[in-house]
Amino acid sequence: MKFVICVSLLFFSFTMLAAETITVLYVFDQPWKDQAARFTEATGIGVRYIDAPFAQLRQIMVTAFAAGSSEYDVIHVRDDWVVEFANNGWLTPLDEMLPADFWEQFPKSAVEAMTVNGHIYGIPRYFWLWQFYYNTELLQAAGFSNPPRTWQEVVEVAQAITNPAAGIWGYVEPWGPTFAAVPFIVHLRAEGGEYWDYTNNRPLFNSEAGIRALQFMVDLYQKYKLIPDVAFQLDGTGPLAELFVSGTVAMCMNTPHVYPMSNNPQLSKIVGKVGVSLIPGSVLKSASYCETGAVAIPWFSTHKQAALEYCKFVTSPTEQARIAIELGRVPTILAAATDPAVMQKYPHFALAFEQMQYPARMDAMPKATQIREIVSAEIIAAIKGQKSAAQALADAERRVLALLGQ
Repeated sequence: MKFVICVSLLFFSFTMLAAETITVLYVFDQPWKDQAARFTEATGIGVRYIDAPFAQLRQIMVTAFAAGSSEYDVIHVRDDWVVEFANNGWLTPLDEMLPADFWEQFPKSAVEAMTVNGHIYGIPRYFWLWQFYYNTELLQAAGFSNPPRTWQEVVEVAQAITNPAAGIWGYVEPWGPTFAAVPFIVHLRAEGGEYWDYTNNRPLFNSEAGIRALQFMVDLYQKYKLIPDVAFQLDGTGPLAELFVSGTVAMCMNTPHVYPMSNNPQLSKIVGKVGVSLIPGSVLKSASYCETGAVAIPWFSTHKQAALEYCKFVTSPTEQARIAIELGRVPTILAAATDPAVMQKYPHFALAFEQMQYPARMDAMPKATQIREIVSAEIIAAIKGQKSAAQALADAERRVLALLGQ
């Protein structure tokens, strides 16, 4: 009798949820919309999918949540956004809605990236990991059969390839006004340093390792003249990926979408000519930068249980494997990452997990966006020769501490 009652209640619960429609806010890529349609087919829960450019997502959410809007039921978050949103009381603690063993399927680092003040606010669904991409044809034409393993080797290879008159650049980084801090973080880690003290919420970048890292970036532009001026307009990995697949850039650090993009004949001039390796190192063998992408439920949502069902569906191993195949995202669940179909299409995913053995954490402290903008501005000033590397980092530290009221 008790079994019948439980089954009846469960059926009644799902029937009630099926009558609901949730609103999901994310980017416009068709596979995400197709995923929402599969969810509706599987559960009967309707989905109103609102898309926006990724660069606008955070501001859209900040504006809505600051006004107490209940429009969105499921949103995308990453390491720094989840810290900001959770500290503002804008997210629903998901560890209070899901059993403890649910989180065991994800790497500890992924769960920690979604944890703020002891609560878990996002379910990880992919890693957005920086790796080293290179044009095999350009390297081979310059006499190199293997990718560089150190940053000094990057300089040597890039010098052999760079031909500004022909519009060919050996190596390029994204040094846009709000983004230059990110490649700096990678160079800093390669030099044995770290960006932030999360225990005391203070910057660590103004160090000997930081000065070496920034001076290397300065030298890429000023001394070796390997970086084009367009780098200062690249305010993210997307624009750099477009340059890479056009065949005008031989090497770059970038994110997982570059591999499928490079092998798409409709988008790329380098189909079959892309290689992937560990990011070169210096003091450390390698270092990287990794964003954990996750789904979360706003505190203001009026359809939280239906939204939770959506979050569980889209982060399942089956859906992660499917999105990996269709969009090239690195799954956060090992069963999805090692799916035979995934590995066949993206063999470099195996290298991604090796890359993550080295420092790779995204900057995710409170006020991360403002801090990244401050540090980026000072880095650009140093690269352009407006101040020394040491002065730029000292000024960045002073400005960041003032922002934090320290």
